Amino acid sequence: MVNLQIFGNRGKGFMSLVRSVALFSIIVVLCGLSIRSRFLVAHVLEQAQERNGVTCETLKVRMRDGIMLTTDVYFPKESGRHPVILLRTPYGLRLGQGCFAEGLGEGMAFWAENGYVAVSQDTRGTFRSEGVFNPIFQEQNDGYDAVEWAGTQEWSNGKVAMTGSSYMGVTQWQAAIMAPPHLVAIAPGQTATDYHDHWTYVNGVFDLWFGQSWPLAFFAPDMHRRELIANGSTLESARKASEAYLSAGKTRISREWIHKVPPVEFDGFRELAPYYYEWLDHPTYDDYWAQVDVETKWDQITVPALVTGAWGDLFHIGTIRAFHGMREQGGSVSAREGTRLVMTGGGGHGRQGVMGFGETGNFDLRSLALRFYDHHLKGSNNNNFDEVPRVQTFVQVPPDEGVMGSGFWLSGNHYPPSDIKKVRFHLSSGGSANTRWGDGVLSETMQSAGLDDRYTYDPTDPVPALGGGSCCLTLGFYFRTGTQDQSTLELRNDILVYTSKKLEEDLVITGSVFANFWASSTGRDTDFTVKVVDVHPDGFSRNILDRVVRARFRLGSKLAPSLIEPGKPYEYRLDLGYASTVLPAGHRLRVDISSSKFPHFVRNTNTGGDFASESKFNLVTQTIHHNEEFPSFVELSVARNMKVTTE
Repeated sequence: MVNLQIFGNRGKGFMSLVRSVALFSIIVVLCGLSIRSRFLVAHVLEQAQERNGVTCETLKVRMRDGIMLTTDVYFPKESGRHPVILLRTPYGLRLGQGCFAEGLGEGMAFWAENGYVAVSQDTRGTFRSEGVFNPIFQEQNDGYDAVEWAGTQEWSNGKVAMTGSSYMGVTQWQAAIMAPPHLVAIAPGQTATDYHDHWTYVNGVFDLWFGQSWPLAFFAPDMHRRELIANGSTLESARKASEAYLSAGKTRISREWIHKVPPVEFDGFRELAPYYYEWLDHPTYDDYWAQVDVETKWDQITVPALVTGAWGDLFHIGTIRAFHGMREQGGSVSAREGTRLVMTGGGGHGRQGVMGFGETGNFDLRSLALRFYDHHLKGSNNNNFDEVPRVQTFVQVPPDEGVMGSGFWLSGNHYPPSDIKKVRFHLSSGGSANTRWGDGVLSETMQSAGLDDRYTYDPTDPVPALGGGSCCLTLGFYFRTGTQDQSTLELRNDILVYTSKKLEEDLVITGSVFANFWASSTGRDTDFTVKVVDVHPDGFSRNILDRVVRARFRLGSKLAPSLIEPGKPYEYRLDLGYASTVLPAGHRLRVDISSSKFPHFVRNTNTGGDFASESKFNLVTQTIHHNEEFPSFVELSVARNMKVTTE
């Protein structure tokens, strides 16, 4: 039974409308009238609203199991059948869902102004929709049902596309792998495709900050509000209570929650976000994660995708892999040949940070998306979409001093460009690479002489997270995101720092970046972090890429974990992701190695036990080897003879 209080007090007229629609539904069933779609609109929740010729009404749409999802439908000025653009979101409470609401609502009206029926739906268990929220895992069947409902209404011409970024990208990929017949195209932005390795965990390391701040920022307050309403609270009092919950949570997450040892004893989400504990229960890649892993199902997706992302975004690896997966393994010619990639200058999850790259980093994604939809849903050949390059990527150009850089765009049919070479910078030192004042060196030639480097990793005093992609709250100095100056952090003795001489010519990195290193530890398990840094002439240390690997997952996050033998050197090949940036002449390349990035990632206890239930911390000594027997280096994808221009 729908609790109408969730939708506010609409007065006697509203209740009369609901009773009338319900009565009509009963009459339809009793009379055995033919209903074209097996999905039934059960309630009209709001009278139609109009703005700039666009009309919007709010409906409840039934899923296959009877759960009703609140859905805003925006109709263009022209009557008749139209193609449909569908957005499915769990963020209605925070991002302004509802007819013409500031935020997502205003964005959906744009599509209706351009000749589409725009459909925006609250996902199961969020904001105005019924059900219990189970992120990611609920979106296959619900996505299929939503697409098929939209494709079979009297106002639809049978062609449906999907839109949205971040989790709204998840709802697209999960629907697409189910291949609903009426789905024609998708446009996922800034999102992942492997929800074990690039969402909840990273190379076996639990993303603690994302795991706690994502539910806190959006879903736990929403659930708190919903429970209060179900127990008789007014809409307004429940809303205020949810805001108070979020405010208190922002204080507690940084002071208490992230520091809870063992992690499983944190109980703040037991009632409001129980799926958090499912994530902790599945640290390895198993059937739980495999069922939603898009990267094993590219051949099931038969529609083209406009894939968009941003350098430095938390999910940029998933963005690039999505483009490669669709282009190489998509389930139809249209999927393979029609997929496009756009990577903008920066930002995304974690924002830009303290350094900008000029207006050239901006890109009118909505205009490109409109051309994409017009081409695939309206058959518009006069917009010349076929001439749009398969790949458009922004190349960041940092300044020599200050924090305002610039950049330029590259376009082509491949990412990375075909004309690249792999360049290795080898690690070496005299045995004292600790801190940026140490003797760690990066060079293109391997040094035959040199000593191993050591540092102590103390989980009770972890290296603070600073810079890079993250979500969903940024609180305090220790976790500023985006581009940040690493030079102060590089004074810690538990960070090994390797720096090249000044570059004699521009180094244009465009493609994958790997760290290949040999390491040993006195523990049975531990973590290693690697960060690639651009040192500017004025001393600013700009983070480009960084990633973490858990020793037991050194062979790959999808393979069975294997503990290490204390003191034995092991080889690690760490995929740091992708970059598109220039290191101008006069800059220096730097690599930082350590064992923690807290509170972004959960701390490794070094015991070899289960991270979620282990409460004991061990102090360990880490050794990085770099010689002819154990070569350690960073491998860059470098453009050949590229002329750097910022015009």
